[in-house]
Amino acid sequence: MSEDLSRIEGLLKEVIKRLERLEALLTALGFQEAEEVRLAGELSLGLSLPVVKALNAALRTVRVASKYKLVDEVSKAIVKVLASSEGVLTLSELTRRVRRLRGRASRRTVAKRVRILSEKGVVKVERKGTRVYVKLAGDV
Repeated sequence: MSEDLSRIEGLLKEVIKRLERLEALLTALGFQEAEEVRLAGELSLGLSLPVVKALNAALRTVRVASKYKLVDEVSKAIVKVLASSEGVLTLSELTRRVRRLRGRASRRTVAKRVRILSEKGVVKVERKGTRVYVKLAGDV
C-alpha cells in the first residue's frame, strides 16, 4: 500500500513539474490569460486543430473580441473560426465550422452576424457570382 502511494506521489510530482513547464512556456509565448488557453483547447478539440495553431487563433480571437467588444456567442464563434482558418472561407463553409464548434448554427443567422461584423470592420466580405467569401479584416 505504501509502495503504491509512493508511486502515485512520484507521478503527481512529475505532472506538477510538467504543468509548471507548460505554464512557463505559455507565459513566455505571451499567453497570460486563462481565457486564451481555454479558447485554444476549445478550438483544438472542436475544430481538430494542432495545439500551436489553436493557441495562435485563440490569441487573435481574444484580441478581436476585446477590440470590437463582441458579446453574442455566434459572432464570437465566427471570429474563432475565421481566426483559426487560413485565408478566406465561403459563407457555407463558415456556417459548417460554426455549427461544428457550437453544435448548432443556421446559415441565415451566420449571414446576419457576418453582415453586422462587416459593418463594424471585423470581417471583410467579397461576393463572386453566387458565392460569398468571408475573412477577418487585415488590421485586426
